Amino acid sequence: MGIIVAVGILISIGASGLGEKEPYVKGPDVQVSLARPNLQHYETQMGADLESADHLIACAYVLSGPSGEISNVVYVSFDGGETWTHTLTMENSVDPSCAIGIHGVAFVSSIHDVKQPDGSIPSFLNVRRSGDGGRTWQESSIQIDSSSFDRDYLTLDDTNGRFRHRVYVHGYLSKPKDSTGNPVPPRFVFCPSTDEGRTFDRVIPREASDFAKPWFFIANGVVSKDGVFSALFVELDKTKQNMSYKTDPSSAPKGVNAVLKIVRSLDGGETLDQPVKIADVYYDSRIPQLSMSSLAVDQSSGPFSGRMYASWPGAGPEPRTQVFVSYSSDRGKTWSKPRIVSDDAGVIPNGSNPNNFMPVLAVNKNGVVGISWYDRRDNPDDLGYWVRFSASLDGGASWLPSIRVSTHANVVNPAEHDTRFNGGDTAGLAADAKGVFHPLWIDNRTGVHQMWTTTVMVRQHVHN
Repeated sequence: MGIIVAVGILISIGASGLGEKEPYVKGPDVQVSLARPNLQHYETQMGADLESADHLIACAYVLSGPSGEISNVVYVSFDGGETWTHTLTMENSVDPSCAIGIHGVAFVSSIHDVKQPDGSIPSFLNVRRSGDGGRTWQESSIQIDSSSFDRDYLTLDDTNGRFRHRVYVHGYLSKPKDSTGNPVPPRFVFCPSTDEGRTFDRVIPREASDFAKPWFFIANGVVSKDGVFSALFVELDKTKQNMSYKTDPSSAPKGVNAVLKIVRSLDGGETLDQPVKIADVYYDSRIPQLSMSSLAVDQSSGPFSGRMYASWPGAGPEPRTQVFVSYSSDRGKTWSKPRIVSDDAGVIPNGSNPNNFMPVLAVNKNGVVGISWYDRRDNPDDLGYWVRFSASLDGGASWLPSIRVSTHANVVNPAEHDTRFNGGDTAGLAADAKGVFHPLWIDNRTGVHQMWTTTVMVRQHVHN
């Protein structure tokens, strides 16, 4: 437990300076992980209680121990993000996902590595539930074979529909086997719980459909007001991926090598529809842009109620990564033409193009769409980043100029020998019960990669 150091003061700020008529009101930076200041934190997510603006949850993985063992950690706030308490550590775990559901019940899921007698260390799904908002935790019962489960996400049905209280976990199996024990290609998997997340006893798989040798980048899920579950993922062509972090042009993929898709369940997890294509994607590992995509849905009663938004980091053969957004007004059946929202000038001081990545979307109770991302326009090495935020007041048709929401950059120090140039594969953004946005990110301003957050209020009526 610890008291948090806040950096800065509450300000009204826009793209070009201060002023009461600017669209954003930003709060101070808060060090979420101050209770564990000496541990390197990566790969974070954020959840908000839609019944109480004071209640927030954040999770990440940390490096600890002499050999750099990885564990997942959970922090909870009961004062709107001003202070945070560390309440849970899950040893030998990665890929944390956390959320708050109805009546403040909190959940966290992770991939747990379990050493076997033969020396192998397969990964298994682990889910925990907290009836007191994240103060204490109980392990859920996983009654499925989750061996080789990877990149899990939690999704809660907090609507007033007939599937209210249902809890969903999805991800992919990296090394699945058929009924005879023979290896089969990786596949998307969906695990519904009908008893408020206490038990997961069923799994629905979806095989890859575009590539013979697939690989998956799984993104988050959402539930619409009508109870429809939707999840986002990228299916990649493993024969065209570049995960060696080579920077030479000859190692780049020669063209589109992935497809962004959405998959839905219309019946509370009983069945899963066939995935629908949103866009072709070009993923290039020459630049550390391999962050996940993001999905959000408008649960408000406003003019864009039900609209879904997808964002992803798309690269091209330049190389250059930009943040794209598309939206759907028919529950994910069709999607708008992708547009770029990372609004940099297209060049950084060293003359190259900046690579912007790690988009996270959220829609607040008023139907305002917020997006945060890691932005490299002000980093000459094109490796460090600042966190920026933008918003749309018209259902994604246009976007306000972005602002920095972090007061310090994440700076890459070669002496650290840290290859996680992207701060992990996920970041966080949530909108609380009052409509305030809470971005969550990783930076190393203290000399250690820590979790930071702030508040951003978006004025709905902006005077030009």
